[in-house]
Amino acid sequence: MLQIIIFSFNRAIQLDTLLTSFCEHWKSPTYQVDVIYNTSNEFFEEGYRLLMDKFNNNTAINFHKETDGCKPYRLSEIFRIRNAKRCFQNSRIRNPKTNFRPLLIEIMTKSSAKEIMFMTDDAMFINDVQITDSMIKWLKSSPKHRQISLRLGVGMNNQPHNMVVDNDGLIRWNMNDVDHMTNWGYRFSVDAHIYDKELILDFYKKYIFINPNTLEGYIEDRLFSKKFVSEACTFEKPMLLSFPINMVQKEADNESLGVDCDKLNQMYLDGYTLRYPVPRTINMFQVYPDHLILENKDQIIKMKTTQ
Repeated sequence: MLQIIIFSFNRAIQLDTLLTSFCEHWKSPTYQVDVIYNTSNEFFEEGYRLLMDKFNNNTAINFHKETDGCKPYRLSEIFRIRNAKRCFQNSRIRNPKTNFRPLLIEIMTKSSAKEIMFMTDDAMFINDVQITDSMIKWLKSSPKHRQISLRLGVGMNNQPHNMVVDNDGLIRWNMNDVDHMTNWGYRFSVDAHIYDKELILDFYKKYIFINPNTLEGYIEDRLFSKKFVSEACTFEKPMLLSFPINMVQKEADNESLGVDCDKLNQMYLDGYTLRYPVPRTINMFQVYPDHLILENKDQIIKMKTTQ
């Protein structure tokens, strides 16, 4: 069984799109989905209540809301040099507002799954996913050094020169030979990469973070410095794409289209669901569509994302 943890904030309609596409395209292995979500007010909370009602019959999908307040870091955590430096430099990390980190560690610890994958709510599956037993066996044979990516494929930007396509149609490459700031070289991603769970859990227990953004870059840096999970494999086609139509975090200045979360949430409450247009030629994981498709039982609306 694979544990899949999805991070979501104020974007119930986009999470609906991800979960709906996931249920349509995921074929194997068996899974446990844990959604960690939070909202800024009751208006967005109402959207998640609607979402949870929709997926209530799927017992493999669980929802966990962050709560305000967090226990102080243990002295053993603070005395790690890198953790102490982060606390000194960033007051938000020094004084976390929610229980994001302990909640994430608890959810991972309680699961019996041996492998884990993380996702954010602004993605959509576009192809059927079948993780074979041989792929999991390959990962398990060297858990500190191997990972499986679902977001890459032939022809995507910054494709490495050293990649090999094997007899099973899988692409294999070594991240040590690739710029680690590209999608092909980034050791740790919360965008659909599969890892050995114990390896990642050990890092989570050692290092401090307060949300997905302070988590991803920091753990990537630690894995890169130790040259861990450098052997990677993926399919010939990407299984999913990311659609950064809006931004709900303040930690990183990531590019987005600035689509209003309030407007999308109101449309969700009014009975609309969201789909993203998939480009005919896919050469990037991040797609910036010029319109969105919103539909209910009576009509289909194309909402422009650019002026």
